[in-house]
Order: sequence, then C-alpha cells, then structure tokens
Amino acid sequence: MNSAQAKWLPAAWSAILAATTLSGTVVIGCMMPFCAIATIAALALPRRIGMTAVAACWLGNQAIGFGVLGYPWDTPTFGAGLSLLGASLLAWGVAGGIGRRFGAGGALAAFAAAFVAYEAALFAYALAFGDGALFAPSVVGLIAMNDGLWFAGLWLGWQLLRLAAPAVSVRPTA
Repeated sequence: MNSAQAKWLPAAWSAILAATTLSGTVVIGCMMPFCAIATIAALALPRRIGMTAVAACWLGNQAIGFGVLGYPWDTPTFGAGLSLLGASLLAWGVAGGIGRRFGAGGALAAFAAAFVAYEAALFAYALAFGDGALFAPSVVGLIAMNDGLWFAGLWLGWQLLRLAAPAVSVRPTA
C-alpha cells in the first residue's frame, strides 16, 4: 500500500462509519447499530483510530438525539447514553480480539461475540438502573437482525474498499 492509500483509508472508513451513525440515528433512532459499527471499526481500522471512531459515532448519535430528536435532558437518559458508549467500546474490544486471532475469516465470529458482549453489558446496566423487560427475546432478536444487516452492509463496503486498495490488511497495526 502506498503512503497516500495508508492515509486515506482510515479517514474513509471513519467517514463511512460517521455517515452510518448519522443516517441510522435519524432514520431508526433507538436501534442504532453500535455493535456493527464497533465490529467493523475493530476489524478494519488501526486500534486508536477504531476506538476513536466508535466514540465519535456514539457522540454524533447523542448530539443528534439530544439536539434534534428531543431526547430528555435527565439523569436516566444520560446514564443510558453512557451505557451505550461503554457497551460499544466493550464490543469493539471483543471484536478486535477475535479479529487479531482469526483475521478476516473470523469476521462473523467477531460480530457474534461482540453482539453478545454488547447486549450483556446493556442488560447489566438495565438490571441495575433501567428496565430488564427491554431484553425480551423478541426485542433482542429485532436488534440482532438490525445490527446484523448493518454489519453485512458495512462488511461489504469494507470489502469493496479493500478491492479499491488491494494492499489493505485485515486490520492495520498502527
């Protein structure tokens, strides 16, 4: 990979993930695909950039939610937002660990493990501060389907981007 590609690819992925966040927040609000974003960021971006991209996507979602969609400015809503950040970063870490071990062939396993970690973290938060009923199998199933579809689309985009720059590794080490 030449130095120009090395510079634009992380920026391109960060922009794609940001666009996903913005469009997803406006269109589907409460079903943001944070796990899909975290998994792709873990697999496709250098560690520091990937973690920053996940946090920036969360921040963009919160800014739109509070600034445009009228999320209530109260402690439970702020706490729920922070739980999403924590769960997203946990999912990113889990996906990254599997990605480092299995490479591109482990992308589906990375997503599945990240989803379990993400939902478990949110469930723990809900038991302590929220409503565990939000984790009924039908609700978790809808969230899994939503995240799975977003993951498939982002994964396809990642593969197309890799075709545009064939020397891109599964997960750059920088």
